[in-house]
Amino acid sequence: ADGKLRDAPLTGEAVPRLPEGVEITNVVTIDLSIGKKTTGGETGTINLGLYGSACPASVQQMLDFCTKGILTSSKLMLEEGYGVISAPVKLTEGGGITMLYPNKRLDFGIASQSVSYAKMKRLNKAGEDFVPQTRPTSKEVDVISKEPVVRKHDVAGLLSIPSNGIGYGGSGLDSDDEAYGSSFQITAAAVPGMDNEKRRVIGQVMDEESMAVLARVASLPTKKGLKGVIPGQNAGPPLLRVTVNDISVKSVASAAAASE
Repeated sequence: ADGKLRDAPLTGEAVPRLPEGVEITNVVTIDLSIGKKTTGGETGTINLGLYGSACPASVQQMLDFCTKGILTSSKLMLEEGYGVISAPVKLTEGGGITMLYPNKRLDFGIASQSVSYAKMKRLNKAGEDFVPQTRPTSKEVDVISKEPVVRKHDVAGLLSIPSNGIGYGGSGLDSDDEAYGSSFQITAAAVPGMDNEKRRVIGQVMDEESMAVLARVASLPTKKGLKGVIPGQNAGPPLLRVTVNDISVKSVASAAAASE
């Protein structure tokens, strides 16, 4: 927990116990890249099990974000010649850890949709005709916000989203371009304050190897961030950039079959 990378992996916290009566419906595998490959960067994988039976709308939104992307605009905006350009916002296009609370929680998202779009299209910038995806509609928010609280943020390895779902994290004052900068978080320790923030747990880390990667990433040093502004606060973007390389999703049945 000294903010240094090691040759030997850190030992992670225990894998969270599955709450009684809760089932894992999907496993999301997130492949991460830490630092630059040209300067000795490394990779790590985190497997997340989702509570699809307990909170189906929240889990479906998470699955969309990790696969096809979240689309709140008209599909016509994705077509050439419409006058504007846009793209679904998804974690595999420019996603990564946008904020790190050392040894407490990791915040994943898309810092800027326009920057991610430009990189995807190999452009210097997205251009004035680029329109980012807005936050999900009030109808979707209404369904997600009414789903039950499955468990408290009382251990490491829990997948947490804002009370209104993905797209409603951050300060609340973020522009549409930055709306998905704080999409979901993973706890690296018990963080009771996340309950007070009315965040909800929709899944958990699945295995010891993933918990070790979580501990390793959570111990990274951060950029200055809020240090010195709020006493005792040292949160900020990780000093070594942590990006999402790839994501795969399996139903719990196919995931179990693959491990046999």
